[in-house]
Amino acid sequence: MKNAINYYYNIYPKDIYQTKEEHYFIIDNIKYSLIKYDKDPKELESIYNMHLYILSSGIYVHQIILNKEGKIITLINNQQYILLKQSYTKDKITLEEISKLQNIKLTNNYNLEYSNWIDLWSEKNDYLEYQTSMLGLKYPLITESFNYFIGLGETAISLVSEIEKTNIVKTCTHRRLKEKDIIYSLYNPLNIVVDIKVRDQAEYFKMKFFEGENIYTELQNFFKYTRLSTYEYLMFLARMLYPTYYFDMYESIMNKTVDESELEKIIKKIDSYENLLKQIYNYYKSFLKFTPIEWLETN
Repeated sequence: MKNAINYYYNIYPKDIYQTKEEHYFIIDNIKYSLIKYDKDPKELESIYNMHLYILSSGIYVHQIILNKEGKIITLINNQQYILLKQSYTKDKITLEEISKLQNIKLTNNYNLEYSNWIDLWSEKNDYLEYQTSMLGLKYPLITESFNYFIGLGETAISLVSEIEKTNIVKTCTHRRLKEKDIIYSLYNPLNIVVDIKVRDQAEYFKMKFFEGENIYTELQNFFKYTRLSTYEYLMFLARMLYPTYYFDMYESIMNKTVDESELEKIIKKIDSYENLLKQIYNYYKSFLKFTPIEWLETN
């Protein structure tokens, strides 16, 4: 890998380290990460231009380094790689840091809009239901828990389908948020998409909850000090309902990068999480009008 970096980037690191997510090296106290890129390369020009716009706005996301041919992607051993020069070394994601990115005024969606949640979620649910039907009893924890989480997903889709689309403001958000993960870090431009702001806030609170943090006070403060439209309130609830945390782990199990036993960490917390959803739902009922969700009505 060192020879490839020397050749394609004219960069000469002394040592290169490897993790599951990246090859990285440090020059002049700056970390560089060479990461695999498995998504559609057609998006890359848009991603590159958007990351330049964000940098010009004073938010120092990781910089995409072009190779000596002026290309974003470098093919090494038949695998696509992208080199990032890291601007921040923070592992901790906070609502304050999320807000800094969301305060950027977008004048272009850069063809990176990911706001059609109904279609995306429906396709995901259908695919996972088909895949699970083919598994038989190979994965007992998935067999035991899958219908519950698909039910959460269906509730989220139903809620979104009934929300009136008003006062929609798009901003910088993320595919996912995961701490200590270069792929899903807050400042990785390859992780940034255009959507409404509550996408990130909901993913943040789900991440913190399933990492074992007590999020109740921070969630209360979020509702107290953040101005949301009716549309954003309900889309936040929909995002909290949709079990991205479960489906992401499901796919990792299928890809054999995570053992199925890791699902226990999610399954053990689902009663507490359901209680959290009910608290949000009951809070909303005090000031919003929307179609009741029957199973959240119960105490």
